[in-house]
Amino acid sequence: MKVWCKLLYLPPNKDIHMKTIIQIHKEGKYFVAADLVTNVADQGLTEEEALANLKKGLEEHYQILMELAPKDQKISFLDIEVEKYAQTTSPLGEGCY
Repeated sequence: MKVWCKLLYLPPNKDIHMKTIIQIHKEGKYFVAADLVTNVADQGLTEEEALANLKKGLEEHYQILMELAPKDQKISFLDIEVEKYAQTTSPLGEGCY
C-alpha cells in the first residue's frame, strides 16, 4: 500500500492549493485511490488513471462544499504539518502531481 500526497486546485477560478493524504492499492484488475481525509475514492486500470479520477472527484467534492458554505461567514485555510507522522513505503514528496 502506498501513501502519496496530492495537490488540489479549488475552486477552479482561484489559486488555492491543498495537500491531502491518499492511499493507493490494487483490487482485482483495478487500482483504487482513496483520500484518507474525506473518504472520497475512485479507481482506474492504472495508478495514474485512479489518481486522475480521484483528483476530479476531490475537486468536485470541495467545489460542492464551497457552494454549500454559508456566504456570510469567512472561509480560511489552516496550514498544518502531518507528513512527519506518515509511515509510508515511499516519501510523500514522491508521486505528488
